Amino acid sequence: MVRRAHRQASPSLWLILAAVFVALGALGAFLFQKDGNPYRTVEPLKPADYLENANSLKGNTYQLEGVIASSLGSSPEKGRLFSFRASYGDKEWPLPVLVPPGYRDLNLQKGQRYRLKVRVNGAGLIEIEEMTKS
Repeated sequence: MVRRAHRQASPSLWLILAAVFVALGALGAFLFQKDGNPYRTVEPLKPADYLENANSLKGNTYQLEGVIASSLGSSPEKGRLFSFRASYGDKEWPLPVLVPPGYRDLNLQKGQRYRLKVRVNGAGLIEIEEMTKS
């Protein structure tokens, strides 16, 4: 009875398989990253357009990113009004942002950075629909 030689897999084959697994892992990490912008499908608010004519933006939804500058006022029925330094381009713009009563339990403080999904309401104020810390 003749014995056949058992052939070993070549080292280059193992290197190719390892490279494929690393590439698939990198692709998976890229696709399922958790640090992405949750509002990437929402158009960014251009602060210059808002400051020029807020009435033309009424009813539309936008995204904003920036820092809470200060508290401007509070009403139990309407919510809290904050000054928000919105980052757009290479500038920061001061904008009034209304936090509705539904976010009453949040402890919003000066200097905290947020990413917001906002709507320009009927009064021309920027009202928060959703918010996440960034």
